[in-house]
Amino acid sequence: MEFRDIEDLKEIIFPLLFIAFLWFVIRRIFKAISNKINNAETHREDLLNVLEEIRDELKELNKNNSIK
Repeated sequence: MEFRDIEDLKEIIFPLLFIAFLWFVIRRIFKAISNKINNAETHREDLLNVLEEIRDELKELNKNNSIK
């Protein structure tokens, strides 16, 4: 293997390593964004369930006060 062959390999390997590194970084960023979106949807559903329970309890209290 001559010196020129090693230089040719460097010209091929370094760009491939850079592309692989960039791909992993972008993938992690998108995964983090996806997790935040999923967590926001979960919290929204939980909040809606709590609000529905409060609404139902207020309706019940209002109905009980109307009867008295």
